[in-house]
Amino acid sequence: MARPRLSSESLLEISLRCAQAFHEHDGDAPTQVLVAASGLSERTFFRYFPTKAESLRPLLDAGNRRFADALSRRLAGGAPDHIEAVVDAFGESFWAGSVAWEDHLMQIVLAVPALRRVWLEANEDLPALLWPAFAQSLGLPQDHDDVLLAGDEAVLLAVCAIRGRARVGGSPHEAAERVAAAFRRDPLSRRAPTAEQVRWGVD
Repeated sequence: MARPRLSSESLLEISLRCAQAFHEHDGDAPTQVLVAASGLSERTFFRYFPTKAESLRPLLDAGNRRFADALSRRLAGGAPDHIEAVVDAFGESFWAGSVAWEDHLMQIVLAVPALRRVWLEANEDLPALLWPAFAQSLGLPQDHDDVLLAGDEAVLLAVCAIRGRARVGGSPHEAAERVAAAFRRDPLSRRAPTAEQVRWGVD
């Protein structure tokens, strides 16, 4: 009889323990340490996580879902400025003090190539989580260029905020605000505003 698959909740708990192991080993956690942290056999560990770095994926995916949910609530509430909605959603959902070692974890994720690859792959999947909320807010189909662009811009803001916070610190909301300010003073935005720029609150 086939064993039942681990639930998403169990995988998230395992991922969090593996993240702590990466933190404690400065991004170079040995296989035996990660397997022990997971509570699985080595064979089962690699059945769920093809590489050691993949053990972080459930944690990253959970953060993406929190971000998408937080953004959806703000846009459904009629947020007039999409950039501010993204900033507030990021501040609520990303690395917001859930563990004491989160800043160091993000620094090693950005520094260790294998971990950074998994993070970048998770980022590639994030826009699709955001399209439904933007489509509803903009009154457009999910495959409309404006909706696709809004999703990509929201992910870019989040990625830049994560990198900035790892570099200079501060709260998630402060990091996102710094990026939003840069978005707004982008010289390209000083031309006559398009309809999409008006929706995003870009002058």
